[in-house]
Amino acid sequence: MTGDMAKENKRIQFVSDTLVQQIVDKRKTASVVDLDEVDVAEDEYNDALVVGQFYDVYDSGLVRQATIRIIAMELCRWNSIPERLWRGETNTNADEFREDHVGFFSDPDDNFEFVAFYFELAE
Repeated sequence: MTGDMAKENKRIQFVSDTLVQQIVDKRKTASVVDLDEVDVAEDEYNDALVVGQFYDVYDSGLVRQATIRIIAMELCRWNSIPERLWRGETNTNADEFREDHVGFFSDPDDNFEFVAFYFELAE
């Protein structure tokens, strides 16, 4: 690796071990975050999100399960979910994505904006 990519990997957790397993199985390739939380390190196991950076993925027991690399981010609106997002989240359509995430985003309205991030399994 060259430049900034030679740094130690950052860390990330997902809300359930089921999601972590989907990443390990190469089915999940996208996730979402509130717009206000993209550049915030939540704790020692949830660093701020940076395109091009590698992240070690930890399960609920704080055991590293995989390494991913964030390859893109995009601003999304609740009433216009991109296909690559709902597919990357393992949903069958945008409506299913909304059903799965309405509680995560606390019942958003049509104009609610959030960030989608896309990643690839690095190992």
